[in-house]
Amino acid sequence: MRHLALFFLPLFWLSFGYSQTIYQKDSLTILADSIHNQGDYDQAISIRKQAIEFQYRAPQDYQTYLNAKYFHTNSAYYEFQSYNYHNSDKGITKKAREQYLDSALQASIKARDLYASVQRPDRMFQYQVQNRVYHQTAYLGNWQHALEQAQLGYEFLEDTLSKTDKIFVDLIYDIGYIHSQLGDYSKAVENYQASLNLYKKIVGENHTDVAQAYNNIAVEYRHLGLRKKELVSLLKAKTIWEDLGGDDNKKHLYSCYGNLFYWYSYYGDFDRAEEYILKKKKLREEEVVKKSGFLRNEEEIYRDQLSNWSDLMHHYARKNDTLKTALYANTILNTIDPNKTLLGFEVKFLTSTLKFYGSIVEKKSNQDALDLVEKAIGLQEKYMTTYYTKSFVFQLYKAELLVSAERYLEAEKVLDALQKLKVDEDIANKFKWTILSARTAQGLYDQNKARLLFDQSFALLNTSDRSIDKLSVSDLLPLISFETIEGFLMMGDFYAQLFQQDGTHENLRKATHRYLLAAKIYNQLYLGQRYNERLFTVYNDINERLLEVGSLQDNNSAVVSEILNTIENNASKLTWSKFVFNTRRQEVDVPKRFINQEENIKSELNFYQDALALAKDGPEEKISLWKDKIYELKSDLVKIQDSIKEENKTYYQLHIKSFDIATLQKSLKERKLILKYIVTNKKLYTFSISKNSIALLPPIDKLKTMSTLKICLDKLKLRKQDYESSFNAMRRLLFDSIDLEPYNRIIIVADGALNYFPFEALLLDKKMPSVGYASSLLLYQEQRKMHSNYETLKVGAFSASNIQNKLPRASDEVNAILDIFEGKSFINASKNEFLEHVEDSNVLHLAMHSNIDELHPEFSSLTFYGENDNQLFISELYHESLDADMAVLSACDTGSGFYENGEGVISLSRAFSYAGVPSTVVSLWKVDDEATAKIMTYFYEHLKLGETKDEALKNAKLDYLNYTEDHLLKHPYYWSGFVLSGNTDALVEARSYWVYFAILPIVVLGFFSKKLVKFFKK
Repeated sequence: MRHLALFFLPLFWLSFGYSQTIYQKDSLTILADSIHNQGDYDQAISIRKQAIEFQYRAPQDYQTYLNAKYFHTNSAYYEFQSYNYHNSDKGITKKAREQYLDSALQASIKARDLYASVQRPDRMFQYQVQNRVYHQTAYLGNWQHALEQAQLGYEFLEDTLSKTDKIFVDLIYDIGYIHSQLGDYSKAVENYQASLNLYKKIVGENHTDVAQAYNNIAVEYRHLGLRKKELVSLLKAKTIWEDLGGDDNKKHLYSCYGNLFYWYSYYGDFDRAEEYILKKKKLREEEVVKKSGFLRNEEEIYRDQLSNWSDLMHHYARKNDTLKTALYANTILNTIDPNKTLLGFEVKFLTSTLKFYGSIVEKKSNQDALDLVEKAIGLQEKYMTTYYTKSFVFQLYKAELLVSAERYLEAEKVLDALQKLKVDEDIANKFKWTILSARTAQGLYDQNKARLLFDQSFALLNTSDRSIDKLSVSDLLPLISFETIEGFLMMGDFYAQLFQQDGTHENLRKATHRYLLAAKIYNQLYLGQRYNERLFTVYNDINERLLEVGSLQDNNSAVVSEILNTIENNASKLTWSKFVFNTRRQEVDVPKRFINQEENIKSELNFYQDALALAKDGPEEKISLWKDKIYELKSDLVKIQDSIKEENKTYYQLHIKSFDIATLQKSLKERKLILKYIVTNKKLYTFSISKNSIALLPPIDKLKTMSTLKICLDKLKLRKQDYESSFNAMRRLLFDSIDLEPYNRIIIVADGALNYFPFEALLLDKKMPSVGYASSLLLYQEQRKMHSNYETLKVGAFSASNIQNKLPRASDEVNAILDIFEGKSFINASKNEFLEHVEDSNVLHLAMHSNIDELHPEFSSLTFYGENDNQLFISELYHESLDADMAVLSACDTGSGFYENGEGVISLSRAFSYAGVPSTVVSLWKVDDEATAKIMTYFYEHLKLGETKDEALKNAKLDYLNYTEDHLLKHPYYWSGFVLSGNTDALVEARSYWVYFAILPIVVLGFFSKKLVKFFKK
């Protein structure tokens, strides 16, 4: 019963088109069957009357069969008349539709009851009659009775047809749909999944029935809280319908796009959500959808409008756009009049809007929110017998509001009343009831009851025989949602609170266990793509708790390692995944067809992104069109790149694994230290990682650190001479608890505003360790694998000094570098020149200005020479695949940019990492042109000696300070702004000249020994 309003005609035809009879039918009945199947029911009824009259001497069973056929065709006639409700040319009232359907149902029941007396019935004909009984019952809204009738039909077919017969599979599907309408989502999934598996065997994967099953099963997954499964099923449905094309499938895509919009909005990926809003709008405006009767009457147009308003209300609430949220909520509340008799879908949208609006006003008035929810509960109970509405989730939300207002006794009363009702609810609602009951007990200081209920909520998801304290995420039901994560955090909070009260380490262990499980559920929900505000908020909530319990573990290295691994595996994987893809693809054989398609898409994508960047304030209609095109092209690019991965699945699976700190530690040298910083709401945490140890250092006060950092950055960028006291304060905050003496190399993995500060400014002297940076441990581990093969190093040096933005020393800088290394200079290089020659060198050096766009970071750019088309945008670099070992961006601000929560600094440095370059040297602010030229020259001189990149950059800065006489020019502003990120390996093989001096005396002695031997032989 696939969306009843859309699919009744094909089902109707199936019901009459496959009759197999045990009787030798008379010619009039054969003719009537044929006319019936053509849909001319008036004439078929007339001929059936004649058949009954002529066959008065036939056996009684056959006469009964003919009479049943007569009522069956009458049923078809009345049902067909009811369809005019959806026909704008022959519109009938809703009441008339119901009268026709009631007449159809009575005729079907008459046919069924008549034929029940036959001793050897034709089971297929029996099912055809029963098929109409359950459909017509469902069309009239009596879903419980429809289920009973459909199950009776199942009994008719069970011994008649193979379970791989499509008629039988359609029935299994229909039973799933009816379960869904009754709110039994688990059984709906069970039937949908069974029908889906059978459909694939019968019609293959690429069929609209399969897509419909995927789409509907996704909706049930949403109800059950299985959000990851929901998305997978929706994307499969979308792919099938888009591949099939055709006008009929556009109607289904409209529904699927709406479901995808809802999912991505829930997930917090608002750009992707709005992409599907555009797709949906485009389909709705297409003439073909209107002509095909997709929205067939005013009622369906009205329902679709309510659905759109509801979706947008939720969407803008998640975006924190209060005005638009209130606009759509009030539009729904003002449109539906609760004082009149409501339609089923009006009850659904009105009650859900009242509940949702309650969550909006709760921040201002808990009582107003409760009043709105009470109205929703009243409506649900009013229409319970009419539309089978359930107030359970609304009562749960009422309890949640009471708990948040600390009205625990009232909450307990509501929850107790729901205890028996929860038996019939799905697992997600049972889980939420148990968590709320535990929180209520906790609020009433009944710790034993709270402990019991929290453990019961955990046990609800247990699929193994193991005790809950030994469970891993693989032992749990796949209830992957933000709500489940929140439930596990509450369990952890309870045990953490107990630990604070009694100091029992068992409670600390339990708190850690629950927090780790919350983190692992989050990992299953996270798609590995760009972070968004919702993902970051939940990620931050989990990390704060993990770090808090981690700091209480007395440096238990096993627990600290697990916490670090969990945090790292949950962090954004976007830059890492792009880097891996672009570096690995150079090692696999990519089919030429994919390369050509990819290049064409990239070219078109760059065109539209450039156009959008240069016309940000242009006509809204044109910008909307370009955005739509960019969405489509990005989707096409992902498909091509997924195909490349699929062609080399084994290779990518071999190289892409979860992060494990122990693996990274084994590869570190003895005197190397990694410091990973994590900023939470109140504290700054530091992981200290070396080859043989890992520790979570005592937390630092965040407010004090950030205020000191702000002072230091101001003194740096404004070149204030009284910077030393501030720098000393910063040094004490960041390094006092760390013994740096054993280390000659440090890698900094900064977080938040720390990304804008050069740590070597706090440490620089001849004995200081070399300092490198990484955006994440996961990416750093991958970048370290990119070893130089010590081929001839070729530098592609590009400079640009425009009239508006002069860099007088840029060309001198380029020429000095090419005096040290082989390569080619491109003085006043154009953007096209760079793109044409970018693959000719293994080191890229760019001496030019950059533009940082804080509002739209993807539009930040490097400025090449010329007036037109001279901006190389970050968004363009994202689509490149570069084979260079290092990119040196000696332009201004190339390491700076907008800081995006969860993603880090959206900078030009990040863009080169995206493109597959393992090392970048960038500037954190607008560095002095003269100082830049000197430091860059010293840097390449040290690289030539075979020094590692971090060592070479440290020594270049020391050389600058040694050879600069003006005290003012020794301010950290001039030399500390350049930082190295990623792989620190040497680019040139170090020559150990001392070895030659060591062996020279031996060679000389050997030479003279031979001479002496010859002399004495004479």
